[in-house]
Amino acid sequence: MPPTNIDANTASNTSGINDSPTTAAISTAHPEPSATNSFIFYGMAGTVGLLTLASLPFLVVPMLKGNALPYMNIPLAKYKNLFDKSLPSHLQRRRPGAPPPRFIDLGSGFGESLVSAAQRGYVATGVELNPTLYLLSIWNVWRHRLWWPFDARVRLVCGDMWKQDLRFGEQDVILMFGVQSLMARLTAKVQAEAKNDALVVLYRFQLTLPASSSSSSPAEVAGERVGAKGKGGTEGSNTKAVIELLEVSEEEFSVYRVHRPIA
Repeated sequence: MPPTNIDANTASNTSGINDSPTTAAISTAHPEPSATNSFIFYGMAGTVGLLTLASLPFLVVPMLKGNALPYMNIPLAKYKNLFDKSLPSHLQRRRPGAPPPRFIDLGSGFGESLVSAAQRGYVATGVELNPTLYLLSIWNVWRHRLWWPFDARVRLVCGDMWKQDLRFGEQDVILMFGVQSLMARLTAKVQAEAKNDALVVLYRFQLTLPASSSSSSPAEVAGERVGAKGKGGTEGSNTKAVIELLEVSEEEFSVYRVHRPIA
């Protein structure tokens, strides 16, 4: 029996439904992620990885080598005020023809302090534990036309400041941005080795000094028996190195002077 018009219409509608885009989309597998999305994902992952690797010398290396503080930079504007205001007001007036003052930064980082000191007539020494920062400091001093190791105005040392020959007893200005746990050890080193009238400058931290019991003045002093060999003292000497707090500047620098009586 031939199909009726109703059967033909039903078959036509059924065929149209099966061939519709909606049905085709349902039966098709999920499309693959686009190449652009993959590129963005792997690019972000690679960037995070590179930043992590780049941060290791500044965060992990200091801790592994016994320094509890990751690298922190002192702003250049504060260096300018230190060298142009604070230090000139406390440095002893130098005789005509005297050698230039000596400056040392214990933890010199990128070398900004060395550049600031050398540009103002100091002979500047920087000691840096982190080899990455040490290499960057070489680039920085070169960038300012201080051609270390051929330029006598700067000296760069890579290593532990407690173990290096830093000519500590010859320095006129000693700068450090350390941690509180190092202050007692630094105080002992200053008392044992720093020369008379040397200035010690600390950023944000202060030396471990007892308050003076004989005076109500704001100055703090410290006197200890010097028992180390060095240019500032002799082994077994009874002389006392007295450390006086001169000022705490608005830039958070604490400035001290070393007084070493002549035996």
